[in-house]
Amino acid sequence: MDIRQVAARNSRVLFVVFLFAIAGLTVLTLTLPGCQDPPSQPAHAVVPALLPSPTGGEGFLAEALDEVDAIAAWGGGSNVVRGGAAKVEADSVFIYGEVTPDGFGAVVTERHAYPKGLLLITVRRSFGRNGRLVSESKQYISEEARHADLPQQTVLTEIIALVRDTIVTHVMRNGILETYTFRLPVVSEAVNTTAQTVRITTRFARGGSVVSEVTDGSGALVRRTITTPLGTGALETRTEYPDGSWRVATTLGQADGSILRKITTGG
Repeated sequence: MDIRQVAARNSRVLFVVFLFAIAGLTVLTLTLPGCQDPPSQPAHAVVPALLPSPTGGEGFLAEALDEVDAIAAWGGGSNVVRGGAAKVEADSVFIYGEVTPDGFGAVVTERHAYPKGLLLITVRRSFGRNGRLVSESKQYISEEARHADLPQQTVLTEIIALVRDTIVTHVMRNGILETYTFRLPVVSEAVNTTAQTVRITTRFARGGSVVSEVTDGSGALVRRTITTPLGTGALETRTEYPDGSWRVATTLGQADGSILRKITTGG
């Protein structure tokens, strides 16, 4: 479904779409009340601050692609594996599969954090849809809100790799649609003061895929990542290294909560 069609719907319809997406989970046992009011809180309750949103379209683009890269790197070099809800980081991140209402296999990462000592749950779904990379993120301030699918914040990011290096990014934040068109590469820089290293990431489109090139401070290539959404909803991530070696990870969420994963290497 095109995000422009989603934008044309009213907020109630958008809520129902997301509700059905959550209802498709089979790994977790969820209770989805039909007309239940949101969980009540005392007037003096302290609500944890939501994690800050990225800055501008560049930030949403980078955040979605970084998540896909992290999913591709997860699991080591095993060939084809099926795993249920896997704890990636102790008591903080879980990863599992699901199928969206329109039939695309998604990989879900669920993060439990405690900013200021209060629970904040962030659920992100990453998948391909009609040649586009889709990233859906919701933030909840309690387990009850998570189970009832009552997010404090919802962000839907859709990345389209066009010809001539152009990337179009649609972002829907809490029902408001924003569109960003990048005709030049999107460049970001990360500095590690402890290790005294600089990493510059340049992102651009090529042949329907998004290319992310990471170089060091002197301009030498560290790695090149090519992300391609497939027709099944799977995401294919090819990582190339300066020595000529490469690694391709293809991930596809399954309806039973498992993740079908294929890793190939060469060079």
